Parts: sequence; structure tokens; C-alpha cells
Amino acid sequence: MDQYLDRVIEVASKIADNKYLSSLRDGFMAAFPATMFASIAMIIQNFPATFGFSQYLPKAVMDFLNNFLGPVGNATMSVSNLFFVFAIGYHLAKKLKCNQLYAGVVSLSSFLMLVPMLSNKKGTFIPQSYLGSQGVFVGILTAMIATKIFAFLENKHITIKMPEQVPPAIANSFTAIIPSAVTLLVFNAIRYAFTFTTYGNVLDCLFKLLQRPLTSLGASLPATLVAVIVAQLLWWMGVHGQIIVNTVMDPIWGTLALENYNAFQAGKPLPHIICSTFMGVFPLIGGNGMTFGIILVSLFIARSLRLKETMKMVVVPSAFNISEPITFGLPVVLNPFVLVPWILAPVVTVIISYFAIASGLVPRPIGVTVVWTTPVILSGWIATGSWTGGALQIVNVVVSTLIWLPFMKALDKQYLKEEGDSHEVQKNPVSES
Repeated sequence: MDQYLDRVIEVASKIADNKYLSSLRDGFMAAFPATMFASIAMIIQNFPATFGFSQYLPKAVMDFLNNFLGPVGNATMSVSNLFFVFAIGYHLAKKLKCNQLYAGVVSLSSFLMLVPMLSNKKGTFIPQSYLGSQGVFVGILTAMIATKIFAFLENKHITIKMPEQVPPAIANSFTAIIPSAVTLLVFNAIRYAFTFTTYGNVLDCLFKLLQRPLTSLGASLPATLVAVIVAQLLWWMGVHGQIIVNTVMDPIWGTLALENYNAFQAGKPLPHIICSTFMGVFPLIGGNGMTFGIILVSLFIARSLRLKETMKMVVVPSAFNISEPITFGLPVVLNPFVLVPWILAPVVTVIISYFAIASGLVPRPIGVTVVWTTPVILSGWIATGSWTGGALQIVNVVVSTLIWLPFMKALDKQYLKEEGDSHEVQKNPVSES
């Protein structure tokens, strides 16, 4: 195992040290404070519905929770792509030795150039879905390409040069004019070119191209496993996997859940194992990637300060199946250390859950809608109408933790090495003559 972990660290470190991937990692951390705040607000807002006593509270209380805390998510998680695009451009600019602030601004403006703007009687607006997780992949590519163009022009001194007497802040603004204009012109040309396609814009093009391969999937176990793998892989690449996959699968899974519910109400045998209730309860404990167990374990086994403090911050949101803090705080996106468990843990838990129900150890899901923030054990109990549903969730947590463990140890070892190197640099600074 030690030899295996050393090999994982060696390969993953080389990939993670790439200037583009490291900029991506640092860029995703920019959204961490906002997503943490949003997670807490979301837990408080959904707390009555999660534990099933919302109907006993006065309407004024529920209205207050929704009106006061509801907009928090719209201003944080729902527009998180804006944070990513700016921050990725900002961090990449440092590695490409160009002006970081203007590179970040140009990256953000280039992305907004590609986003379709719609109009109605009240004015022009941008659909919020494009500013959130649905547009992350396009945002990543835009930030990297825009910063690369900007840095190339600036480093080649294709700029407006001002006299030395001009204050630096003003001089830098003029220096960035030509690189910014050329970069924005390139992305405007891309936007314009896509208006002649059937897709209309880059973001819808990507969405539809990824969606089409899923249309032939059915409701069988093999098809469900394919859907899970695709969703997890897309998440790792920075695309909201559930939005794309569930667009195709939700009508199927929802129909199956309704059939189970009707059979349950009529006292008949439940016809289906896999349905929307199954998919919302058994393979998503702690959110995407089945991370709840490993977060708990890492609180005790982590040796690096970074991993230990990160897990302290994300454990409460994870208990309510909110995965954005761990996704962006670890981060998960394009992190070579976590690709295998990120995909494997949900796949294995789907298989375990399917055969546990097929064998009769656990009742079939009764088709009820379980609030997605309902914690583990309670959600499994509600979904199946039996305590064995909660017990199956515990088994899934244990198995997924064992899958994650060696990879998280490798990541912890890498973080520990980075912290040691940083400490040595601070302890023995190199003096400049």
C-alpha cells in the first residue's frame, strides 16, 4: 500500500504542479468563503422541512426563513462561476508573468461575452444557470485562453507605453488596453460565430453535446451506473454532472418513483428498485462523491494542517448532503488525487444498494420525495419505510470511506510535504544581494 501511495503521489503531484491546474485549484478556493456561508444559510432555511415539522410552524416563520435566507444562495453558489473565472485568470496571470488584476477582469469579461443575454418587456437579463455550475467548464476554458492571449501580448510589449512620470496605476491601465481589446475581440468573434449554429451559443452547445449520448440510457442497473459515472466525471471536469445527466434521467427515475408510490398506496408489491428516491438517498450521502464518511475519518487521521482545517469546515454541510464546500474547498475539480474514489465510491454504493434491495434485505423505495438535505439514516428510513434503509446507508458510508481512505492519505501526505517545504522557506529565507 505504501508503494502504491508513493506512486499515486508521484504521478498526481506532477499533474497537480502544472501551472494551469494549479491556477485552477487556487481559483476554486476563491469561492470557498462564499459557499461556506451559503451552506450554513441553506441548512438553516431547510431545517424545518428536513426534519418534517415545517407544517407546525407559523407561516410567518417559514416566510421569514425563505425571504431572509433564500437570496443567499442566489448571490453565492448560483453565481459561483463568476468567482472562478476571475480568480483562475488572476492566478494564472502570476505564473505567466503579466498583470494579474487586468487578466482577471479580462477573463471575466470574455466569459460574459459568451453568455447569452435574453430580453423581455422588463429589460435584458442573463439566465442564472449560466453563471453557476452549468457554465463552469466553459468558464474554465475561457479564463485560461483569455489569460494566455492577454499575457502573450503584454509580454511581447504590444502595449501602449506611457512616460515614466505617469503614476504606475494609470500607466498599467494604458498598458492593458491593447492586450484586453484583442482578447475581448477574439471572444466576441467566437460568440458571433456561434450565432450561426443551431446551438446559438457556446454554453448551450456544450450542454447539448454532452446530453445527447445520455438519451439512449434506460432505467436498468447498467444504464444507471453509466449515468453515475458520467455525472461524476463531469463534476470532476468542472461541469455540473447532475444538471446534464438528470435532464435525461429524471423523467425516467421520477416516473418509476411514482409507480412505486402508487403501488405502495394500493398495498401492491413495489415494481422498481431504481427510481428517483433510490438515487437521491443511497449514492449521494454527504453530497456528490459519497464524501461524508471520509470527511469524518479525516478529522482524526489527517496530519496536514490544510486537510484537517478543511474537513472541520465542511463536515456540517456534508451532514446535510451539501457538497459544494468540499468540491471547491479540497478542491475536487481536476484534482488527480481524488478522481478514482470520486467516481468509484458512488458506483460501488449503487451496486451494493441495488443487490441489498433485490435480495430482500432492504425494502424497495416507496417512491416518496425525501428532502435532499435530510441526514443519513433518517433519509434511508423515510425512503424505504424501514430502519433497514438507514442501516444500508451506514454500510454505504463505511464502504465508501474505505474506498476513499488510501487516496485521501496520499493527498494528506502531499499537503504535509508542501507545508514542510513552505516552513523551510520561511525558516531559511534566501537573501537578495
